[in-house]
Amino acid sequence: MVSPSHFLPAPASARKSSHSRTIQLQAYEREDGLWDLEALIEDVKPQAFTTQMRHFDCGVPIHLMAIRVTINEALDVLDAEAGMHRMPFPSVCPEAQVRLERLVGANLLTGFRQEIAKRIPTHERCTHLSELATLLPTLAVQTILQGKISHQDEDDPAKRPLKIGACHALREDGPLVKEHYPQWYTPPTEA
Repeated sequence: MVSPSHFLPAPASARKSSHSRTIQLQAYEREDGLWDLEALIEDVKPQAFTTQMRHFDCGVPIHLMAIRVTINEALDVLDAEAGMHRMPFPSVCPEAQVRLERLVGANLLTGFRQEIAKRIPTHERCTHLSELATLLPTLAVQTILQGKISHQDEDDPAKRPLKIGACHALREDGPLVKEHYPQWYTPPTEA
């Protein structure tokens, strides 16, 4: 498995693992023209530990949960559901699963994080399911809009591409915009 450590400089001191969180995102194009976006979270500790409320065995997931939203091409949430396989408080955590349905009608590109907070108050939501939900707009853009954005660039060269200014690499005063989109290039301002 790829680890963040593979891409970072060597740490300054010896260390031992204390927690592992894995988040997996997957998108599916459905035969009915809709899209399913799924996200999974798994938290595991490399040692056993005990809290005031319960004991957790080494290597057994503390959290193992998933969400799925169904969206259309406009990125409107048409369905939302969750599944909890492992959770710290099995007698109460599952109550938060059904509240994810309140996201139906929200749009992934229009203040989605604020919609989560508005539709599911903090005391009614599962932090982990909500965290997964906040990752869905990016997954949707990579899944659905990426192709549209590429075609938009080719279809209407007079229209400024949406991706310009959306990240450091495609900043308006950067070398990539200067080379590939010179009409949208803005020279850097003097500081």
